[in-house]
Amino acid sequence: MKLHVFLLTLCLSLSFSSCLKKTDSKNQPTETRTVLPSSTGNFSELVIVISDELWQGELGEILKSSFQESIKAIPQQEALFDIYAIEPKDFSSIFQTHKNILWLSAGDKVAVERKDEKWAKNQLYVYIQHKTEEQLIKQLQERVYEIRGWFLDKNRQRRIEKLKASAEREIQKQVQEACGINITVPKGYQSAVKEENFIWLRKDLPKVNIISNLWIHVEDYYSPEQLTKKHLIQVRDSLGRVHVEGRQPQSYMATEMIYDPDFALIKEMPYTIETKGLWTMVNDFLGGPYIAYVMLNEEKQKIIYAEGFLYCPSERKRSHILELEAILSSIKIK
Repeated sequence: MKLHVFLLTLCLSLSFSSCLKKTDSKNQPTETRTVLPSSTGNFSELVIVISDELWQGELGEILKSSFQESIKAIPQQEALFDIYAIEPKDFSSIFQTHKNILWLSAGDKVAVERKDEKWAKNQLYVYIQHKTEEQLIKQLQERVYEIRGWFLDKNRQRRIEKLKASAEREIQKQVQEACGINITVPKGYQSAVKEENFIWLRKDLPKVNIISNLWIHVEDYYSPEQLTKKHLIQVRDSLGRVHVEGRQPQSYMATEMIYDPDFALIKEMPYTIETKGLWTMVNDFLGGPYIAYVMLNEEKQKIIYAEGFLYCPSERKRSHILELEAILSSIKIK
């Protein structure tokens, strides 16, 4: 992959790069620092260290299909990661501080190793080796989604840490009082609607025509049917009809059913369902992606429906929807 644009960007941010030792092309490099520098690169960038021969073959196809899979529920195709594949001999100090590094090679050792902060703070490094290319392919086929999950989880943690630094504490207090949960709400969100068991927060960026929204709805739990996909769509549609009006008469928000919403149990304790899909405006021409977490508070017999939805017609949506996902994942039941 051509790296000149990536290299130029990275070079400008690395005043310390000349201090690190260039590594041997045949072996993974050893750590050279006791005081670690800050990690570099964007959250959704992944540096893959791999020979051209392996990258051009089946191994490379597995990596591309998993790490560059399109994000669910975004109308346009946007990949989970931007990949920069480089050969081991080119893995100089300029790459060592990158946030996400995946190293693959065929050799004497059989290993899948994960290390946090190998060369930089808040870095995730994963090293995979097997004796032959065929065995390496088999190993990656078995574990690629697990390994991808490590990088996705790490990125989510990084986003939460970043959001906490600019938390709107007064807004967080309002959410706690209205819905009985703790949640990280970053700078820029304002309360649009606040009612008993419901709050709607929004962040407007008028210069780029982007609106990020969070709403949280709490209801009594009385039946497992409330946690079905059908019922959860009914819940969000009822909220949309009451609270979100379009520009045209009798227009309101609803779930776009051309795209079947994704629905998955992601945690047992507390019981948490994640659902992703698209919203639309009935009798109008607006729409966008949404992601929701549905949590069961067994102690208080309550269901918490928390959703982030995005209006972003002209810009890439990945960073905005992943920020909403990070906010939702920060929820803690009181």
